[in-house]
Amino acid sequence: MVTIMTNLLMQQFVTGLKSRHAEVRSKAARDLYHYVKTELREVSVEELTSFMDEFNHHIFEMVSGSDVNEKKGGILAIVCLIGADVGNINTRISRFANYLRNLLPSNDTGVMELAAKTVGKLALVSGTYAAEYVEFEVKRAFEWLGGDRNEGKRHAAVLVLRELAVSMPTYFFQQVQQFFEMIFNAVRDPKPVIREGAVEALRAALVVTAQRETAKQTQKPQWYKQCYDEANNGFDEIYTREKGVNRDDRVHGSMLVLNELLRCGNVEWERNYEDLMEKLQYQQNHQATDAISLMPRLKSPLTAKSQHVKGNLAVVISPVGNHLALYESAACRQLMTEHFEDICRDVLNQRPARSSYIQHTLLTILPRLAAFNKETFVKMHLAASMQYLLGSLRGREKDRCTAFTTIGLIAVAVEDDIKPYLPRIMEVIRVSLPSKETPSKKRGTSLEPAVFVCITLLGHAVKLMIRSEVKDLLEPMLATGLSPALTTALRELAASIPQLKKEISDGLLRMLSYVLMHKPLRHPGMPRPPPGSSLSHNQSLEVQDVPSIVLALRTLGSFNFDGHSLLQFVRRCADHFLNYEQQEVRLEAVRTCSRLLRLALQSATNRHSDTVTSTVADVLEKLLVVGITDTDKRVGRCKKTAGEQSCDHGLTLVQETCREQLEAIDQLKAYITTHTKQMATIHKRFAFLQIQTLLDAEKDDFINEQIQHTYIKYTELNTAAMIA
Repeated sequence: MVTIMTNLLMQQFVTGLKSRHAEVRSKAARDLYHYVKTELREVSVEELTSFMDEFNHHIFEMVSGSDVNEKKGGILAIVCLIGADVGNINTRISRFANYLRNLLPSNDTGVMELAAKTVGKLALVSGTYAAEYVEFEVKRAFEWLGGDRNEGKRHAAVLVLRELAVSMPTYFFQQVQQFFEMIFNAVRDPKPVIREGAVEALRAALVVTAQRETAKQTQKPQWYKQCYDEANNGFDEIYTREKGVNRDDRVHGSMLVLNELLRCGNVEWERNYEDLMEKLQYQQNHQATDAISLMPRLKSPLTAKSQHVKGNLAVVISPVGNHLALYESAACRQLMTEHFEDICRDVLNQRPARSSYIQHTLLTILPRLAAFNKETFVKMHLAASMQYLLGSLRGREKDRCTAFTTIGLIAVAVEDDIKPYLPRIMEVIRVSLPSKETPSKKRGTSLEPAVFVCITLLGHAVKLMIRSEVKDLLEPMLATGLSPALTTALRELAASIPQLKKEISDGLLRMLSYVLMHKPLRHPGMPRPPPGSSLSHNQSLEVQDVPSIVLALRTLGSFNFDGHSLLQFVRRCADHFLNYEQQEVRLEAVRTCSRLLRLALQSATNRHSDTVTSTVADVLEKLLVVGITDTDKRVGRCKKTAGEQSCDHGLTLVQETCREQLEAIDQLKAYITTHTKQMATIHKRFAFLQIQTLLDAEKDDFINEQIQHTYIKYTELNTAAMIA
């Protein structure tokens, strides 16, 4: 029997899961998962069984209805209950499997993607039922690919095959030969989304085959040759297999396949590429989806990077695409090496194509060709490629954005061999950025992030070779206004060209000063600017929206401003932003204060500063007070953690200083006496935690004696303060 309280919770979960908004659905799924894993385990077996049965009815209603959002909510609920330790697991898996089968195919792509991911998750927990379940789903997908063309079935098939290849590689490998026989029906499909989905499935399958490839194999696997032959046939003028497929569709599919073969044959470049994209925080324009990671996605460590979430389980909103682990196939590399010239010719022959899909794939594949065989590419194809790319920068804005990134990646691949083309590249970059004469309304175009990516990649590729050019571009870059792309570019350029670090830091601090303090940056000791002095064009940031403030705080806390005093920013952050109205600002202010406090304590290790000590004490006090009084739990937790980390770090530095000064007993006593009064201004609970941490960690008898003495003095001062 479900209690009234449990019933109310159930209705709350169901209402959230049915929401039209992805964020609300995801939050409801997180809450449901937490409830199933914690509180529901404490109830009686009868109540638990009753809850599960009734919730199953709600799931059935959601997945059987016509509302797309309710279907997505039903799928999320399935994920939450998949691993519930109650009842007959085989019955539950069978029921959920039937629910998912009824959702595939679907008229809504989002529903199909979510259902396909859940099929993979369900396979992971199927136990002895896994082999039968995977075989059924794979064979059904093959039937959909091999039968008469049905758009929904083909799309569902490639989505399911990809998820099963990722989640259950061992079982999938048993069906891999038939996979390669069927997948090219979807690779040639007239609809681009199906072609791209098929190639994602192919990518996952190539990872599975490369994983199982050994150097002792007496016979080379034929899958790579089969893929290459299919791709090569797509470039032929006379080629027909399916009605309604035109040449552009075939060529696009062929280029996608070649791109995957190059990926599979050069793992060194793929690692380098992923590292660069991570540094650039490169994100494609995906809309928020209900993509899920409630359960471990893989039976074997196939993904490149595991998600660090509590209990390895969470519900998140994330892009659909997931990074696969990188495995190189020696057989694939040899095949691509043998046909490298033919591949380059076929790819570059598509430069005049009008299809935007072909053009985008061409821009994607060129850096991989350059990296696969640098010497041959530079000698035979770099000039033609750069001529095409520089011409693309005068085309449509979408192509221009991709072309900028492609130029940067090719520069990374060929390194110093890009030098002859640098003057033209830098000139195009210069004219793409705003000048002093550019009206403020025309600044901040969608092209600028791609320009910043290109500059950053060029810095990685040739470093000091473009020092003077980058120095001249700093002012136009800063004139675009604060943005994630700009801060990332400046951070990477400061690392690639250390000689420009001071100029980069100065310019960025000036910008942050206007955003956070609404005034020009004035370093300690500098004269005050005359009243009414106007802002320069590249610092006139009028709009003080929440995202800009959050970004400014994040930049302030994460950028390496070595050699610059940031105490004025610390005080501003503590005085103004810790109590800001918007939660996002308060959270970022806590993180920024914590980071800057640690830096201040580090800089003060070898020299005493009353200003630093006073600022640290004031900011810690504000962190503690607001950490207790803030009504938002996330802010409170963040402030508590940040404060403890900052103070722990400070006490560690004090501890190290004490060790170094064991012979200077009088100086140490004076140091402790000086700071005892300041400790009294810190919250009692936090101060006790400070001292207790030192007592537990410090084994030296002398220092323990000094700390205990400090604690006694602190207690006396604190008592006197309370009485007063």
